[in-house]
Amino acid sequence: MNCEETPINNTFSSDLIIQALASSPAPTAIYSGENMIIRFANEGMLALWGKDSSIIGRPLMEAIPELEGQPFLELLQQVWYTGQTYSVSDAPATLIKNGIETLDYFDYQYKALTDQHNKTWCILNTAQEVTARREFLQQIKLKEEKEQALNEEMAATLEELTATNEELNNSIMQLADSREYIRTIIEQAPVGIAMLNGPDHIIEIANPTILKIWGRKESEVIGCPHEDARPELRGQPVNNWLKEVYRSAKPKINTEFLVRLRDNDSLREAIVNSVYQPIFSNDGSISGVLVILEEITEQVLQRRKHENDQQMLALAIEAGELATFYYQTATNLFSGNTLLKTWFGLSSDEHLDLSVALAVIVQEDRDRVTAAIQQALSKESDGNYFIEYRIQNNIDKKIRLLQANGRVFYDQQGNPLSLNGTLRDITKQKKEEQRKDDFMGMVSHELKTPLTSLKAYLQMLQQMEFHTKEAVPQNMLRKSVKQVDYMNNMINGFLNVSRLESGLMHMEKKSFDFKLLFSEIEEEIRATIKTHHFTFNPLGQIIVQADREKIAQVVHNLIGNAVKYSPHGTTITVDYESIGMRLKVSVRDQGKGIAADDQQRIFERYYRVKEIGSGGVAGFGIGLYLCKEIVELHHGTIEISSVENQGSIFSFQLPLA
Repeated sequence: MNCEETPINNTFSSDLIIQALASSPAPTAIYSGENMIIRFANEGMLALWGKDSSIIGRPLMEAIPELEGQPFLELLQQVWYTGQTYSVSDAPATLIKNGIETLDYFDYQYKALTDQHNKTWCILNTAQEVTARREFLQQIKLKEEKEQALNEEMAATLEELTATNEELNNSIMQLADSREYIRTIIEQAPVGIAMLNGPDHIIEIANPTILKIWGRKESEVIGCPHEDARPELRGQPVNNWLKEVYRSAKPKINTEFLVRLRDNDSLREAIVNSVYQPIFSNDGSISGVLVILEEITEQVLQRRKHENDQQMLALAIEAGELATFYYQTATNLFSGNTLLKTWFGLSSDEHLDLSVALAVIVQEDRDRVTAAIQQALSKESDGNYFIEYRIQNNIDKKIRLLQANGRVFYDQQGNPLSLNGTLRDITKQKKEEQRKDDFMGMVSHELKTPLTSLKAYLQMLQQMEFHTKEAVPQNMLRKSVKQVDYMNNMINGFLNVSRLESGLMHMEKKSFDFKLLFSEIEEEIRATIKTHHFTFNPLGQIIVQADREKIAQVVHNLIGNAVKYSPHGTTITVDYESIGMRLKVSVRDQGKGIAADDQQRIFERYYRVKEIGSGGVAGFGIGLYLCKEIVELHHGTIEISSVENQGSIFSFQLPLA
């Protein structure tokens, strides 16, 4: 936009400009000379260093001796000699605050200000502490409390902008009396700064940062009244605030203020922190208003998203009756939510040493849990932690069986920071499974003998009827024997589950050619199953070291599973291949497929897919469980790949001989 220029008020002094700059919420300092004499440091930078204004005028390393051995002086001298700006993110710095050595992380910039001969005459240092940002992903449990602390710290910092003017004035007097010097600093400041002159708020200075926030060019606003230069603010409270600050001589501070700003030919919503600071002339009258603006839209939206995620996580944890735990390796601190402390018999506000929690674990399991924690934290670990153990607190004396599932979080050097996770009370679940196992084992043993006798009688009848050459009796006897074999296989499955649980499942591993076993299985399947089409793809001779009978059982189970859960007339494909030093066997069907949620649990004992389970297919949910256990006893792996309405692929891998 074009507008007539308004004379600039010559009463603006460099001192007042420096005083206004000192009100910036961003930590800022200025150094000069090869020894980095501290010429200026605002309240934010002093607080960041843990110092007071008495260090102004002193060399950096003398004022802050704890920086010895850290790279800051070397970096500053490099910027001084080369004139090249140095910026870094997430950089560590050890400072002494309140007498305590503290390691924090910062984003900071060293920018050389040069004269007409390209010679450095001072360095502008801006910094921002980002320790909380680094720790955010590592400490989910403490996130909400830290965010609240940061908000309180922000509010306290903004309050200090108006409460420490007298101390800042004493520091400002130490800077050179150069108007161009101050203007250059404002131009290069990382926060938005504008200076408005007179009651009409003529825009005298607007640095690039604030122009970017405003969505304006310098030529559009300099020399123009603020209200005319920014018509998009009409109907918003900003112009009224400027008038009130000029009238009352009292600053106006806003945090997380929602404002509509220009964005090309439209408006956008932005969230900003703003300070409107009155500027006083030498005679004490109000000469203008300093505007300090920091856009924090992305930071606030990200924080709100994390807060929402945290709430959703809390709801999921509560709904799932999960206890959460947090173990910090450096302090040996162990803590958790209310449910965990109830189970462990601890007071709700208690933070404790890990040894206190380990003491609640029953003695028979304690060493095993300690070893599992040490293994998860070791350098050779993948960081995952999973174990089941029993606890008994001193309050209700109740023995609980817990299932722990956690993960280790690391620093940038790969050192473990914490072990976080959840606990689930599986006492009832395990008792129910034990009752099922006991029942199945008892029933299986009781049925085994009569079934063996029944099959023998049926086979004798088959031999007696063979000479009659009557088709109907022979067909009925053949079907009866088939059903007895089916029941016998089911009982063997139950017995195998019992053997697995009691550790009695024996593997007789021998070297054999898988191609021969594959051919035998193909012959049996084609002879006994007529409801589906089968495609067997033999590859060639592959020697494996395994229990031949158990591996045959796995393949039969996978094929039988495909037959049960795919429509009649569809094709089932069975093949195998050599992948490196492993044998991979796959069974592919054209069934309904399996949902992603069910795929996570389909190899669990007694688990049956809900939709398939409601469709009337018989089974007890132990076939795939047995397959998984047998394969893992061979140091192999088993997996599923499935898309709903497109079929499933079950595959397992075994080491080659």
